[in-house]
Amino acid sequence: MVEKMQQKDKLVGISAALIAALMFGISPAIAKLAYEGGSNGMTMTFTRAFMSLPFLFLIARRQKISLKLTKQELPILIIVSIFGNFTTTLMLYSSFSYINVGMASVLHYFFPVFVVLVSILFFKEQTRWWKLFSLLLGFGGVLTFMGGARGGDLTGILLAVGSAISYAAMLISVERTTLSRLHCIKLTFYTNLIVSPVAFIVGLAGNTINLQMTTEAWIYSFVVSLMVGVVGFTLLNYAIVKIGASSTSVISMAEPLSGVLFGFLILGEKLTLLNWLGCILIMAGVAMISLFSLKKVPLSNRA
Repeated sequence: MVEKMQQKDKLVGISAALIAALMFGISPAIAKLAYEGGSNGMTMTFTRAFMSLPFLFLIARRQKISLKLTKQELPILIIVSIFGNFTTTLMLYSSFSYINVGMASVLHYFFPVFVVLVSILFFKEQTRWWKLFSLLLGFGGVLTFMGGARGGDLTGILLAVGSAISYAAMLISVERTTLSRLHCIKLTFYTNLIVSPVAFIVGLAGNTINLQMTTEAWIYSFVVSLMVGVVGFTLLNYAIVKIGASSTSVISMAEPLSGVLFGFLILGEKLTLLNWLGCILIMAGVAMISLFSLKKVPLSNRA
């Protein structure tokens, strides 16, 4: 009975990670439309977090989820929100000013490597060959979508790698600290509640936030907020708790795949033969880690 419940939890966790990857993967294309109407990286970070708050609050109230925090949870939540969620976005978007998007994306998608290595070396997570092979397949697939990722400024490279490290730290922190005991809606609500004023203040100080946007840009920003701020991060947090940070990070490699397929199916963008090979590699990696994660394992181990 316990094993069946564990299998069900893993299946739901894998599904949550895949849907989150879909939301994160498609959102850049929609965010790009908002940028054409006056938005930018810092503005999107603020609106994404701020616009999601009423929805997350109403969901919490409707499901009778307590929003009370303990003295132990609050400081960890603040640290993870600022140095994980906010810092990742800031460094990744800032890196685009120094190196091309392709190189920045390749470097950012080192985060699953960092998550798996930290989990094995520092938290003594059992090394599973299929998890490492899935990681290689997924990363190989990601590389096929990053054409022209050559050359670049050292500052941009450090920022992109920094975004991978901070994102990996955020995923691990959600799994390994008291945050893992928070309801995913509650965790996402407070993360966005902390990120929104920080983004607004930093944006004002650096004169990088712009609220003089077109109506269309506000609409696109609202859509991104629902996709990422409400659905994406909520399901990501849920998946981390159910299947672990390392498995979730590997499945997250489906993000660029969903974005590219969205561009191909909806926006009419072209895919090369190499890109189709990348799609196959990513899907193979995600399928492998999903199938092996669902196999029966000792209750004391986390897949």
